[in-house]
This record gives sequence, structure tokens and C-alpha cells, in this order.
Amino acid sequence: MPDQGNLGIVILEASAILILLILYLLLYRNFPERFFRMWVVGWVLYAGFGAGRSLCCVYHHRLEHLATAELLFLASLLFLAAVLEYTGHPLRLRTLGGLALVGGLMVALPSLWQQSEGALPWIRTAVQSSLFLTTGWILWRHVRSRSSFGPVLLSAAFLLRGLHWIDQSLWMSHPLYPVRLALDGLFEVAIGVAMVVVVLEDTRARAEDLNAKLRQLTLITTSGMQTLQIEKVLNEVLQHLVASLNATHGQVRLLEGGDQEPELVLRAATGCSPDFLEQRRRVRASEPWARRVLESSTPIIARPDTPDREVRQWMTAERLCVLALVRLPGQDRTIGLLGIGCHTPRVFRDDELSFLVNVANLLGLTVQNVWLFQHVSEAQRQWANTFDSITDPILVHDNAYRVLRVNRAVGDRLGVDPGTLAGQPMTSILRRGERFWRMCPYCEHAAGKGDTLDPFFGGYLLVSNAEVRDGTGQRAGTIHVLKDVTALYRAEQMYRSLFENVREGVFISTPEGRFVDFNDAFMRILGYEDRDELMNTDIASTLYVRPADRERLKQLLFEHGSVSNYEYQLRRRDGEIIDVSESSIATRDAQGRVVAYQGFVLDITARKQAEQEIRRRNRELMVLNSIAMTLSQSLGLDELLSRALSQLVELFGVDLGAIYLLDEKTLVVQRHAAVGFRSEYATKFPPTPVSAQFIRHLRRTRATVVPAMNLPLPEVFRDLQQKEGIQVSYLIVLWSKDRILGGLVVASRSAREFSAAELNLLSAVGSLVASTVERSLLYEETRRAYEDLRRTQEQLLQSEKMAAVGQLISGVAHELNNPLTAILGYSQLLAGSGEVTERGSQYVEKLYRQAQRTHRIVQNLLSFARQHKPERLPVKINQILEDTLMLREYDLKLNNIRVHRNLDPALPLTSGDAHQLQQVFLNILNNAVDAILERAQLGEIWVETRAENGMLVVEITDSGPGVTDPLRIFDPFYTTKAVGKGTGLGLSICYGIVKEHGGEIRARNSPPRGATFTVSLPVLSAGEQKIRLPEPPRHQVTAGIILLVDDEEAVLDLEQEILRGHFTAVHAVRSGRDALELLAREPVDVVVTDLKMPGEITGREIYAWIERERPELLSRLIFTVSDAGTPDVRAFLERTRCSFVQKPFKMEEFLGLVRQVLTQPAQQPSPITR
Repeated sequence: MPDQGNLGIVILEASAILILLILYLLLYRNFPERFFRMWVVGWVLYAGFGAGRSLCCVYHHRLEHLATAELLFLASLLFLAAVLEYTGHPLRLRTLGGLALVGGLMVALPSLWQQSEGALPWIRTAVQSSLFLTTGWILWRHVRSRSSFGPVLLSAAFLLRGLHWIDQSLWMSHPLYPVRLALDGLFEVAIGVAMVVVVLEDTRARAEDLNAKLRQLTLITTSGMQTLQIEKVLNEVLQHLVASLNATHGQVRLLEGGDQEPELVLRAATGCSPDFLEQRRRVRASEPWARRVLESSTPIIARPDTPDREVRQWMTAERLCVLALVRLPGQDRTIGLLGIGCHTPRVFRDDELSFLVNVANLLGLTVQNVWLFQHVSEAQRQWANTFDSITDPILVHDNAYRVLRVNRAVGDRLGVDPGTLAGQPMTSILRRGERFWRMCPYCEHAAGKGDTLDPFFGGYLLVSNAEVRDGTGQRAGTIHVLKDVTALYRAEQMYRSLFENVREGVFISTPEGRFVDFNDAFMRILGYEDRDELMNTDIASTLYVRPADRERLKQLLFEHGSVSNYEYQLRRRDGEIIDVSESSIATRDAQGRVVAYQGFVLDITARKQAEQEIRRRNRELMVLNSIAMTLSQSLGLDELLSRALSQLVELFGVDLGAIYLLDEKTLVVQRHAAVGFRSEYATKFPPTPVSAQFIRHLRRTRATVVPAMNLPLPEVFRDLQQKEGIQVSYLIVLWSKDRILGGLVVASRSAREFSAAELNLLSAVGSLVASTVERSLLYEETRRAYEDLRRTQEQLLQSEKMAAVGQLISGVAHELNNPLTAILGYSQLLAGSGEVTERGSQYVEKLYRQAQRTHRIVQNLLSFARQHKPERLPVKINQILEDTLMLREYDLKLNNIRVHRNLDPALPLTSGDAHQLQQVFLNILNNAVDAILERAQLGEIWVETRAENGMLVVEITDSGPGVTDPLRIFDPFYTTKAVGKGTGLGLSICYGIVKEHGGEIRARNSPPRGATFTVSLPVLSAGEQKIRLPEPPRHQVTAGIILLVDDEEAVLDLEQEILRGHFTAVHAVRSGRDALELLAREPVDVVVTDLKMPGEITGREIYAWIERERPELLSRLIFTVSDAGTPDVRAFLERTRCSFVQKPFKMEEFLGLVRQVLTQPAQQPSPITR
């Protein structure tokens, strides 16, 4: 049975807790704060703790004790969270859950292990006591500097409860357990009552704060109505609103931009960063969040997790935890929005949101009122500015003639401040003048008529009066508008003066044909001196040359009301006809009838004459331009001159014309264009010389246009003038700087005079013709020069091609000469060995001849392709012809052309350059082949040589069509071949070569054959006919050691075979390096080496080594070469003066040269060539 006293205490405590819970629930309806909500939830748990403790006193069950302890712990934890929320340091839900889990386990340990003694019960006590002490200490730190009583009482109650709970595990064994239990209940009730006091104090403070805010807002709004600066009003209201709601940020945005693309423009802000103010100053009102705020009548609360991306970016950038947005309503539409934000998490209470809505409503009306006041103020200011900007004086006075208002023009004219005139009588501000007036001069018509100077304001003023009425429609005063007509009055005076003094004729006339008025200039134009005489003159019959012009003018004025620059002719008083231009208008009466004509008349006679002269000149210039365009066309010179001459004859109206060009060297004129000639004599005008004296006279006088009838011209010109019946003619000299190009002649068969303008025009045409002739001559010279240049370039290109072919032939010949040397040498050795049969000897002989033929072909190719210095030597013409025919032998056979040779075997020698003569014969032969192939697919060529009259004659005849012009065949660039097949220089070069040799070359046609070319060359004298022949080689063994060097094995074996048995010893090596090694270690008497060998050491390097190491062998050094005629080889041989032999060589020539070098060393060896 439980202790009745303890049970009663516990039940009493539970009842007090329950009563406090009921009181909390009643307070929560009007105080829904977050911290108080946590407190009520904790107090519900605490009420469960009280009920569970009562049950524990009855039943003492272990689970009941565990549940009671857990409820107490959770209730205490919620009390701590509520205090932290109250002090502005709220716990996160995750942190609160973690504390609940850890603390719940620690509190449950004693019950789980069923220990009532030991350390575990003390853990529960320590946890519970620490919660009470922590809650009291946090609250004490927050409220110790404040004057509120409730938070102090609550803090003291928690601290005492925590201190009292420290030894709670020892209460059961303590003799004063009931007292401790009662004290614990007292602290519980103190905590509950203290929270009630806190809520009541906070509610009262918030009510007072709200009243203060409303009073302050009312004062701010009232003060805002006294200013028109809307930004100032918005900033003041926003700053106080943010402070009143304990917020950190605020902004006001107003709608701008109309209905098309409205924007929310930031007009006031506080607490915002500069980046926010700059980047988000304008926001489109079509954004979803903005549209939702503008359409909602209740505030919209946004937090960092809001789905609106734009708002979320704002809050993140400004580090806001909560943002309240509310629209600013106007009288008929929403005008913007208001936003309030906080850095810290919080919940806006209903009274705060209601306050925010009320402030937004009031602020919207205030903004609209300020806008309205601005519009009214702007309208008043504009009206005042308009009133003051009127330059005419304006006075407003009441019925008592006291000034109500004046504009700035009145003050400026009177020299006073306009504001000081209000309320003064009219008699005090306007001085009395000569005219009498009593109260107001403008009301009494004493001034303001516009025809005299105003005595008060100066100038000519025309007054306009109007009545001023009040709201009831009664007359309240009069307004005088004084229109300044000074400029108009002066203009009228100037017009009168202008009318009388203007140089143009001014008139006023009636439709019946009488003058009403006119000025003096009009009289002068018509030649009248008596004004009355002109006034009484009938206009249509007396002044108009053609009365129909008058009727036409009247019709135009009737239909259109005015005419401008209407031209017609008038007759002056003296009868002279003049051209005039009239600009006039028709004056009508009220019924629309024309009652008068008035306007200006200008005498345009001189202008008309000038226009006619200008038209004439323009026509001449057009023809001149046409002639210039004709002469600039790309036609032949004669055609251009003929066309231009036809236009010239048509322009001047002459009967005939001609253009003559002068050859300054021969002084011969030739007609190139003629127009209008009739006689047969004129159609065949011959080239005619003119006298040099006449030309000198023209140059001395620098004449341009001269009469041609009396000039000292040749007789043919006089005959021409007589036969054509020419009466007048002019010669226009065609000058080109100081040169006379020719003359232009225009003539007429009837007498006429040429004006100065026509003569000047003729001179201009002559300049155009001279320029065209000069341009044509220059073009022809340029064309010829270009053609010469083109042909020269083709010849140069051909020369470059031949040089390239020569290099190619030289390389091929070198490769051919080595095997040819072996073939020729072995055929000679085989023929002289005596080891072959008679039939075999025939084969060897044929082999030798064909090798010799191949050798001659290679040599001819080399000779033709090589560039030679001209040298005159005794030559055999027959041999040169044979070599030339051999060069074309293959082509001749391929084209089915037979060659008939008729060569004189006893033909003497001639002095010449064999290569140049070969070029002459080859060119003639090539032309013969081309001529034959133009007409047929086969042909014949006859080649004949003979001695005749001390000359060698060579004739080459073909079976072609012959030459077209034998006299021009040797002219440079003359050719009958197609473009690209000939330059026209070949025979011209042949002509020059033959002439240099002292001979002649001629061409003729030889029917029925084709063309025959004859070349005649002088014969050498008898003393020059002798030619030294080489001595036959000696056939004996000679003492001496011979070194042979050649990279070709066949050539090296041949040389060794030729020399074997003729000398003491013969060494053969195949490289220059082996040759140097042998020379360095063994004695050698003669060295025979190829000049060109592959590898680093060639014949040149061997020569350099011998010159440096064994100079005694320099005179016994023989070179074998494939082409001694190339420039580099020739230069090397001339410099070293060494002996050489040309490949392929004859056996006896090679053997004889080696013996000659060995037995008779020569300081200047002579080359042995074939």
C-alpha cells in the first residue's frame, strides 16, 4: 500500500500540471509562436510524466518507471529547444533527434539493468539535472540585461529545479522525502507559471509595439503626402517597416512599362548588396513568381527551397532564410510589390503578416496619391510656364480693375517683378498718356488698336479682350491679350516700300483689261513714262503680241487661282517685242467671282537669248562629244576618221571634207578619209608631196585654222577645188605637240562665213582627230614592238631548249662512247690477229663500219648541240654535208624522203666554222622536209656540190611546192608556217652566217621541182690546202711502265690489250684510289686515266695528286674523254696542257699517242681527236 502523503503530493502536482496545460492551450490560440508550440508539446509530455509518476506510486512496476523517466527527459529536452528558439538559437531537427536518442538511452540504462543503486541511477539523475541547469543558464544569459520579469522567473525556476534534482536518486532513502517531493512540485509549478508570464508579457509587448508601429507608419505616410519625392517616401517607410518586423532586408518594386512588356523596377531597398541592386534592378512582371505575387491578395512566404529559380537565386545571393512578398494594391490595379527578408530562420506571425498587408495597402494608396500630386503639380507648372512663355503681354483684372495675374512679358516690358503687380489697380501700373482713360485703357479702347505705338508697353499692340467668369458663371473680371503686331506693321510698311522700289514689275489689273495699280518698274519694263497713259491702256489689244496669251492666262487663273512663271511676249510703247515671265494670283469676292489680278512681271528677254545661245553651244558640244566617242572606238584608223568626218560635215552644214596625213620624213600627204566629193578626179587622190617651205611656215606661225583657198598648196589640190566647185574652204592643221600629223579640210560649194565660235569648234575637232591619229600611230608602233619582243622571247625559249637538249646529248654520248670504244678496239684487234677466216674478216669489217657509223652519229649530235666559239679552219664541205644528212637520216627514212647525193669528190677546201656551216645546211634541210610534208607523204631531196668560178657551190633542192616570195625569204621574222611552228628567224640567221664567211645564199623555185637554195663559199688558196696527217705508229717494243685507270672494265681491258707487247709492263686499275696507291709504291712512266669516273677520286683529283707528289709525270699524263668539246672539259685541258684522246679511238691512234708521250715528252702536248 503506497504512502498516502506522497501519493497526495504527486496527484496535486499532476493536477497543477494539467491546469497549466489547459491554460497553455487557451493562450496558443492568440500566441502561435514556434517556441511556444514546442513548449506546449513538451508540457503535454510533462503532463504524461505527472500521470505516470502517480501510477508509479501505486504499482511500482519497472516499465512504468522507465516510461516515466523517458517522458520527463523528452519534456525537458523540448523545454531546452523552446528556450533556444526563444533566444534566437534554434536547434535543427536532426540535432534534436540525436540528443533525444542518446539521452533516452542514458536515462533508460538503470531500468534496463534493474539497478537502483550504484552508478547507473546517477547517470539518469545527471542527465536530467544537466538539462534543467542548461536551460536555465541559457535563458539567464539572454534576459539578464532586460527588464522583463517572466524570463527571469523562468530562468530561476529552471536553475533551482536543476540544483534540486542533483541528488534525486537519494530521495527515496531520505527522511525528508515528502518535503523534497513537494519542493520539486513547487519548482514545476513555478516553471509553468513563469512561462505563462513570459507569454503574457510578450503578447503585451507586441501589442504595444504594433500600436507604436501603426502610429509611426501613420506619421510617415502623412509626412510622405507632403513631399512629391516618391523614392524618399518609399525608403523611409521601408526602413521603419524592416526595423519594426526585426528583418534585415527590404525592397519595393513598382510596375513600369505599360501593358506591352511591364517590368518590376526597384524603387527602394535596404540591406541589399550592391550587386543585387545593379543586376536585379529590373525584373519582368511576366515571371511566374512575380505574376503569382501580383495576383495574390495574401502574402507569399519563400524559403531557400522554393521552386522558383529566380527567387531562390536572390535568397542564395543575399543569404536569406525567409522572404515575405506582398502586392501593393492601388485604387484600380496592382502597382507593385513589397518584400521583407531575414538572415535567420523565423516564422512571420499572423499579426505581422496582417501588419505587412496593411502597410502594403497604405503604401500603394500613398504611391498613387504622390503620383496624382505629381501630375497636378506638373500640370500647374506647365500651365504657369505656358502662361509665362507667351511673349505677348497678358493682364487679368477683376471687376474693380485690380490686377489678378500678369505673365512675365508684362513684367519685362514694365521692368518690374510680375509677382509684385498682383492686387494693384490698373491706374497704378499704367501711366496716363496723351489719350484720356479712367479705369483701364484697353477696356475703354484708348489703346491697343495696333496702328499707333502703345504708350505703356511700347511697340504696336493689338488687344483682344475676354471676360473671366467664376464657378457660378458670374463675370469675375477681364483678360487682355496684347498681340504684338510690330513686325506685321513694319512688314506692311516694307511691302509698300518694296512695291514702290522693287525692280520687278508689280501690277494689279481687272479682268476687263484695265490696270488698277502698278509700280515704277512695271512702267520701265513697258517703256512708259506717263502713269495715266498706261492706266488708260487696253491691256489685251495694246500690250499683248498674241491676244490668245491673255485669254489663256485668264483661263489658268480662273481654274487654278494662280500661275507661276507663265511666259509670253509683250509689246513695248516703242514697238519692241520683249519676253516676260508672270507670276500672279486671282482675287475673288464673297461670291467667288474674279475681281482682280495681281502679280509680278519679269523681263526675261536677255535670259531667253542666253538660253538660245546655250542650247546652240550644247548642241555643238553634243556633236563634239559624239565625234570624240566615235574616235575612241576600237576600229581601223581610216574607218574612224571617215565616221568622224561625216559627223563634222553634218554639224557645220558644209558640202565636203577630207583628212590628210603627212609623212614628215618624205613630206608626202595621203588622203585617209573623204566625204561629199562628186567628181571622178577626187575618187583617186594620189599621195602628193608638199613643199618644205610650206611646212616650215606652218610650224613657225603655229597656225591651227587657216583659209585654204590662197595657200601655196600643190597643183593637185587646186585642180580638185576647181573640179568640185569649191568656193570656201578651211584647213585645220593636226598638231601633236611640235609635230604636224596632217590636215583636216572642210569646204563649201557656196559662199558662207564661219563665225568665231565655229572656227573654235573646228579647232577642237582638229585636236580630237590629231589625238586619235597619234594614238593610232603609237598603238601601231607598240604592236610592232610587242610582236618583235614576242618573237625574240620565242627565239630565246628555243635557245634555252636547245641548251637543255645539248646537256642531255652530252650525258648520253658519254655513256655511249665507252661501249663504242670497246667495240671499235676489239674489232680492230680481231681483224689484225689473223685468227679469223675470210668470211669472219668480212663480218668483223662490217661490225667495225657500223660501230664507226654509230660513233659519227654521236659526234654529230655533240657537235650540233654544243655551243662553239666561231673559229675559221680548213674544212671539207662534203664531210659537213654528210654529217648533216646523217643527223636527219632516220627522220628522212621515216617520212619516205629519198636523198640524191651528187657530191664532187675533188672538191677543194674552204675556210669556215664547221659548226656554223652545219647549222646553215641543217636549217635548209629542215625547211625542205617541212615543205615536202605539207603537200605529200613522200618526196625527194637533191644535194649537189661543185666548184665554179673560184667558189664552192652547194645546191639543195626539194620536191615541195616552192617558196611564195623568194625576195623576202631571208627577212627577219618572215615565215609562211603556222603559228607555233616557226619564228621566221632560221633563214635570216643562215643569211648572216654565209655573209660572215664571205659567201652568198640565194633561193629560187625550180619547176617541176620545188625550192632550190644555193650556197656559194670562197675556195682556199693552194698553200692553205695542205693538211698535216698524223704519222703512222711505230711497231716495236718500247721500254716503259704504263698505268691504265678507267672504271669501265671493257674499256680498261681494251687499252690493256692494245698496249700489251708494246711496252715493258702495263698495270690496270678500276678506281682512282687504287691508282694513287699504286703510284705511291711503284714506279710508273706513263699514266692513262679517264677524266670522268664515279667516286671521290676522278681524273682531276689524280692530276692534282701528281702535280703535288710526282710532278715529273705531268708531261706523261694522258686523259681519255668522251666529249672534249664541253666547256668545262675544254677549259680543264687548256689549263693543264695535258695530252688527251677522244673516245672511241682507233687502236693505232691510241698506241701512237702513248709512245709519243713516253719517247718524246712534250711540254705542250697536242690533243689527238677524230
